[in-house]
Amino acid sequence: MCTSTRSCSCLCSWPRSRRLVSRALGASPQKLVQGLVQGLMKPRAGFTLVELLVVIAIIGTLVGLLLPAVQAARESARRSTCSNNLKQLGLAALNYVDANGKLPWNRNETAAAPSQTPYPWNFNDPKHKGSFLVCMLPFMERNDLYGSLDFTSGTQDIENQLVGGKALYTYVLKELICPTDDHKGTFVADNGETRAVANYSGSIGSQANSPCATHGNYFGWATITRGDDGVPVSTSGVIGHRWYSAKLREITDGTSKTLLFGEVRPQCEWHLRKGWVHVNAYYTGTQIAINFNTCEGEPGAGSGCNTYSGSWGASQGFKSKHSGGATFALCDGSVTFLTETIDMVLYQALGDRRDGRANATTEQ
Repeated sequence: MCTSTRSCSCLCSWPRSRRLVSRALGASPQKLVQGLVQGLMKPRAGFTLVELLVVIAIIGTLVGLLLPAVQAARESARRSTCSNNLKQLGLAALNYVDANGKLPWNRNETAAAPSQTPYPWNFNDPKHKGSFLVCMLPFMERNDLYGSLDFTSGTQDIENQLVGGKALYTYVLKELICPTDDHKGTFVADNGETRAVANYSGSIGSQANSPCATHGNYFGWATITRGDDGVPVSTSGVIGHRWYSAKLREITDGTSKTLLFGEVRPQCEWHLRKGWVHVNAYYTGTQIAINFNTCEGEPGAGSGCNTYSGSWGASQGFKSKHSGGATFALCDGSVTFLTETIDMVLYQALGDRRDGRANATTEQ
């Protein structure tokens, strides 16, 4: 029953309201209802399934095109950092020459003369005075490390001396790490210790090395395996395994045509895992092609000459994770990128300091 309240008056007089609406719209009630229903059933504006799939496909294509460009830009930045690291190392080495008369050296003082043996390469020998990289610390603005070392100690080797409460071998130096290589700056050495490593090594040139070296001792005078005797006449490159490092006048091919440092990967070489401080770690030659695969755990490695341990002639070569080659510093302080397809004779000429090939060039 309808009340007299104003709020329900329209409901109480539905016939009258229906006539008023009909007259206002000029249509019958049936047509009005029909129009309302059709309006509700009319499709709303939006994407169809096909349109949505097309949009998704376009976005996927754009991402696919953009991602390689982003990755390339990042690698370009990493490679630039790597080149700059080598540039700074080259300049530090030349400053070392100015102060000491020769390039930095691996100080294994285990005999009274370079030719004397035996000379142990083990850990914890007090006559181990550090790698050529240790020699360069003051010229790399790392006196914070170098100034705390005692090179006169007859009871403790350099790598185990404490600096700021930590053994020297534990210090990861970002200036020695190429950001393209996928490691955190440390590896476990063969003595079980976790040691700080580097991505840059000195060049022993076209040195005899075995097994697996394809171009060792290419010019016939680098006859001693890895240059272990430390004698200039039998060392091809500019930084030998032990004792020897070149004076600039001994680089008769010219400093702009002789390799000084190059990239290496601890993942691919057993000695490098001993760390950047150790005397028996960072000496690398041109006797094998750039990026010859000896990298533990990577496809194609693990047997024969493709092993990181034992196949020294192959593993102790220059390697990088840059696509197509590796970066090097030359003895004049310049930096260049050599492709992994470089002619091997030219590569030996760049590694050797006195081969007499005046036309050797890093341009490829």
